[in-house]
Amino acid sequence: MQRLALKQRIDQRITAKVASLLSPKSLGTIATMCPFGFNKKLISYLLNDAFVEQIADGDFEFLQGRNLMVELIDAGCFIGISYVNQRLLCNYFDSVSIASDATLSLNSYDAILLIEQTIDPDALFFQRKLKISGDTELAHQAKNTIDTLDQERIPKVVLRLASLYRERFALST
Repeated sequence: MQRLALKQRIDQRITAKVASLLSPKSLGTIATMCPFGFNKKLISYLLNDAFVEQIADGDFEFLQGRNLMVELIDAGCFIGISYVNQRLLCNYFDSVSIASDATLSLNSYDAILLIEQTIDPDALFFQRKLKISGDTELAHQAKNTIDTLDQERIPKVVLRLASLYRERFALST
């Protein structure tokens, strides 16, 4: 009984510490301080694992030789994504933007809602919470393909962190 209570207290403290790091500014600062190679490999792995079916179906071929920038506005993060040899590749991760063919810009909270599939990307677009710039056809194809994500493919730890983030910042949006 005491062990269970101790485990629960430890879990609560760890969750509180992790949650305190889950602010948009902290997220952006921590993420951009990580070595590019780490971010590149992690994001590439997560994308290829999550979109394995879409990649197998050729749904990302529209991105071949192109660069899609995803901007998390409030976190100050820019993530460049391309498609090379039937794999999604994170080719850029920093706090400054570079040239891209198209850009999808949204706040981190709205990105979490997309990951959790509690909101449709079109709804965010029409609410002006998802902004598209550059090659709008490319950006719309990316938006529509992202909408086909099977949430079961997202690692549980990512969903848990997303849930903590959403709960912590739901009132501030």
